Amino acid sequence: MEASLPAEETPPKRKGGRPRNPVARPDRATVRFTKIEYLAVKRRAQAARLTVGDYCRQAVLTGQVLPTLDPAALPALHELRALGNTLNQLVKKAHGVGVRSIALKADGLLDALTKLLAS
Repeated sequence: MEASLPAEETPPKRKGGRPRNPVARPDRATVRFTKIEYLAVKRRAQAARLTVGDYCRQAVLTGQVLPTLDPAALPALHELRALGNTLNQLVKKAHGVGVRSIALKADGLLDALTKLLAS
């Protein structure tokens, strides 16, 4: 008899389509609302920029709902982050050089932060 050669290993087939959600939620809890209750929950979820499911999940698990960030607030947050970075750099310099040498820069930064928070 002839000895057979081992077959070459074939790579696994790739599955097409959308990748699986990393946070699987296989268990369900069904809640029934009246039409008015559902509209109220839906309106609150929209105000928080969340889906009804995410809104209900946060309300049940934490007792409070944290809304997602408003896209219009992103430029202000970016500016605040930049000012915070500048403030950290000034504090580092103050430790190395001395506090008096950066007092004017710190005052200017404080004025900019005050104006940004007022708007």
